[in-house]
Amino acid sequence: MAKNNHPVQLWISDKTTIHKKIIAYLQEEFCSHNKCLTCVTCHQIAIKEFANITWFTPERSYTVDQIDEIIHTTSFQLNPLEKHYIIIDQAERLTEQAANKLLKTIEEPSPGYYFFFLTNRQQALPITIQSRCIIIKLKNESTISHYSDFLQPCVNLSFQDPINFIKKLETLDIKEQETKEIIDDLFDFWSNKIKNEIIQTGSMTKEQEKIITIFQSAIQNPPMSGSAKIFWKNIYINLHYATTNQSSL
Repeated sequence: MAKNNHPVQLWISDKTTIHKKIIAYLQEEFCSHNKCLTCVTCHQIAIKEFANITWFTPERSYTVDQIDEIIHTTSFQLNPLEKHYIIIDQAERLTEQAANKLLKTIEEPSPGYYFFFLTNRQQALPITIQSRCIIIKLKNESTISHYSDFLQPCVNLSFQDPINFIKKLETLDIKEQETKEIIDDLFDFWSNKIKNEIIQTGSMTKEQEKIITIFQSAIQNPPMSGSAKIFWKNIYINLHYATTNQSSL
């Protein structure tokens, strides 16, 4: 992607795409061998341990203490031509209080400091932050493609092997935030699929209504902390029942 040297940027995409792009961007910025991917610098950037890049990620919402840490990190004067990047991951978790405390720092960044806000949900990010950023929207890499094997039952409505589904679920480390992204993509997938079928048939079936209702409910009631695996088991069960004569609603 083309370089943009604005000191405050908001990048919007799914988690997989945005992390891949930001790491490549930073490797291009700091690697003296044209983003070779094999040097110590490229490796340190990939594992988020490069000295001139500080990553911030919230457990739930960003705390005032984390904002104080960001402000403290950027309070030191850099040497001429030196650069330091502040990566604020899952920026949609900035509360109004945390965002307001950060405003002065990003309005007038100290020379050499760059702030990159990363999010998959622009609408959830405080408008005060958005208004101070150059906004870059990246093409999404569907989470359905990323987890295609695991999500086969949800896409193909095939529920003959629940034990295998649970085994795959146990091997994956799908957290609550990523679950929300996947559910959003599944809702979009089924909405488009059903819309095309309605154009051909002229009406929506009861099964299709149930499927849409299941994903709408999942969006409105996302998993609580530590409950992502239970959440997915319930999605599997509800979709299974929705495609039989039984009702899960």
